[in-house]
Amino acid sequence: GASRDITERKQAEELQRLLLNELNHCIKNTFATIQAITAQTLRAARDLPSGREALERRIRSMAQAYDLLTLNAWTGASMTDVAMRALDAFAPGQVRMSGAAIEVTPKQALALSLALHELATNAIKYGALSHPEGRVSVQWRAHEGMLHLDWEESGGPPVAPPTQKGFGSRLLEELIAHDLGGNTQVDYAVSGVRCSIAARL
Repeated sequence: GASRDITERKQAEELQRLLLNELNHCIKNTFATIQAITAQTLRAARDLPSGREALERRIRSMAQAYDLLTLNAWTGASMTDVAMRALDAFAPGQVRMSGAAIEVTPKQALALSLALHELATNAIKYGALSHPEGRVSVQWRAHEGMLHLDWEESGGPPVAPPTQKGFGSRLLEELIAHDLGGNTQVDYAVSGVRCSIAARL
């Protein structure tokens, strides 16, 4: 009996140590992400009020992802829950989501939440979600160890490629490549923005 008790206690202590190490790693990554987002947001802002508003929205998006991960004890989250939380505040009646039951890691959940937030913010300002008739389709699937997420806008104003790369574009490219080991392709088709994200599961 004594041997079993010690073994169980040691296993519990090891699990606690691993969880604390993971939490410490997540906190450090979070601070680094917030620092980068703050610097880039303020650098790209037209003025202080608009920069502050954009920064608040981005941090709120991160907080929603953290709430979801906390509910799941930081073991991960379903792609459906990630997408719903990220897009819930953006004209939900105009957004259609569908996809396979895929579990993503905490790191993936945070990165994908930020990516979806940037796409939705752009759609609200310039794209399909700026018109009542506009629609956004978000679909995802898993194939050969990769998550494939497709964002497609329709029914909005005519689209033209941006004259310069903004924060959202850089975030989509750099975040997906760095945090998810994947890539992003954005097509500024006249009929609506299309974005394809491939991330390693």
